[in-house]
Amino acid sequence: MLGYVRNYNFFVLLIGLLLFLVLTPIVQSSAAGSIRLFILWALCLTLFVQVWSMIDDARLFKLGMSLTILSFLLTTINQLFHMDLLKLISLAIFMIFFGLATLIAAREVFSKNIITFNTFAGAFCLYLLLGMIWSIAYMIIYQLQPMSFRGLDRVIGSGELEFIYFSYVTLTSLGYGDIVAFTPIARTLAYLEVLVGQFYMAILVGTLVGKYITNRE
Repeated sequence: MLGYVRNYNFFVLLIGLLLFLVLTPIVQSSAAGSIRLFILWALCLTLFVQVWSMIDDARLFKLGMSLTILSFLLTTINQLFHMDLLKLISLAIFMIFFGLATLIAAREVFSKNIITFNTFAGAFCLYLLLGMIWSIAYMIIYQLQPMSFRGLDRVIGSGELEFIYFSYVTLTSLGYGDIVAFTPIARTLAYLEVLVGQFYMAILVGTLVGKYITNRE
């Protein structure tokens, strides 16, 4: 069973990420008072899935587990006491975790000479992880400079999770304009995300497809 999971580790990671992205708006639209705690559990579940997908390296597994537990504790404490410093630290830890997952996934995906469906799943995971990293960066900026974005007041149930939506709209260059980066730092992050998203799809994924076609020939 463990070997099977290792062979399809990116599919496991992809399922975890997609579950989080799908469940987040459903939970956010709920009227229950424990919305944020439920979202916290969903996010932690995603993080555990990510750690499981990286189980080949024992040191990375321990590091990922430590980051997951620490993030869970800090976010739970912040839900009870609403301390801005704890929220910033928790977001920074999430950023480190997703950054680590992205680096590991990138190394695994683009170092392979034989391209499989698991490799393509890994490429998709990388794209989703890039969006998560930028969404956390936007949350950090919002915590430090609340006026960095315009349009949040028009969003029903507005909150930091709206930056997940804003991040993927920016990453895919859709740019609906309902939420807009306003300060120089926020704008810089936004256009950098667009550039990274375009480069990733045009160059890196193109290279991956080229390898796949070469292998089939």
